Amino acid sequence: MSLVGGTPIVELKNLRKPGMARILVKLEYMNPTGSHKDRIATYMIGEAEKQGILKPGGVVVEASSGNTALSVAWVAAQLGYKAILVVEEGASPVKIGLIKALGAKVVEVSGGYEEALKTAEEIAYKEGGVFLNQYDNEANVKAHYETTAREIYTQTGGILDAFVMGIGTCGTIAGVAMYLKEKAENVKIIGVVPRGAAIPRGLGAVGERIEGLSHDGIPNIYRRYRELIDRLEEVGFREALDYMRDAIKFEGIMGGLSTGANLCIALRVAEELGRGVVVTLAPDSVMRYLHLVS
Repeated sequence: MSLVGGTPIVELKNLRKPGMARILVKLEYMNPTGSHKDRIATYMIGEAEKQGILKPGGVVVEASSGNTALSVAWVAAQLGYKAILVVEEGASPVKIGLIKALGAKVVEVSGGYEEALKTAEEIAYKEGGVFLNQYDNEANVKAHYETTAREIYTQTGGILDAFVMGIGTCGTIAGVAMYLKEKAENVKIIGVVPRGAAIPRGLGAVGERIEGLSHDGIPNIYRRYRELIDRLEEVGFREALDYMRDAIKFEGIMGGLSTGANLCIALRVAEELGRGVVVTLAPDSVMRYLHLVS
């Protein structure tokens, strides 16, 4: 578990235009399984152990579009737990293959966010396991408050004007926002969501699918922490894909689709500010989306 976190931060050199604020990108795909979700999997399983609800050799269940599922499978394998992951149809086949390679069971469901949560809860009850529920688990927020945010603050010397982050479970942006607003009151927190998503438009809306971002649900973590987010910005799938490709080609940043979405808005914010520092994340690796690169 000591390999999780401590990821590097790099500055955009080629995509940034003159007259823009500086843009720093934290490379979360440098975590062991290739995403920032290693942080929350470690914390959520650790909290379940501390609470005594997860015993040696027990079962952990999670609903995930892929990254958290992979991270949970990895942590569970390291600690001797059985993992069952509920994955929405359409998730990256590379992720699913890796999850299975770690010895975890994969259950694919249709019907979106709510159906995945319902199925995971039912499986946990049937198996006598622990449903981690990243969408409502405070350990998700705590992981990013205690690790990601502190790393960003240290790496920037506490000098930053805006933090831009895609909203999936809302754990990353909530944890980072809470810490940064305690340290730098004027920092702006900008959430990134798929165009047409339920978060800005209300339940019933179904946005464009950008893997890793919430397109058809409103996580409970978002409901609890939305006042920390200064504004929301919407991004389409095509924009996310184009910026993902540009980041690879012009910056050597090997991020996935949500990285492209983050960069699209980070560049927009940097142009608005004109000067200062904008920070965002490359949450996972393009290696899980190779079918979209060519």
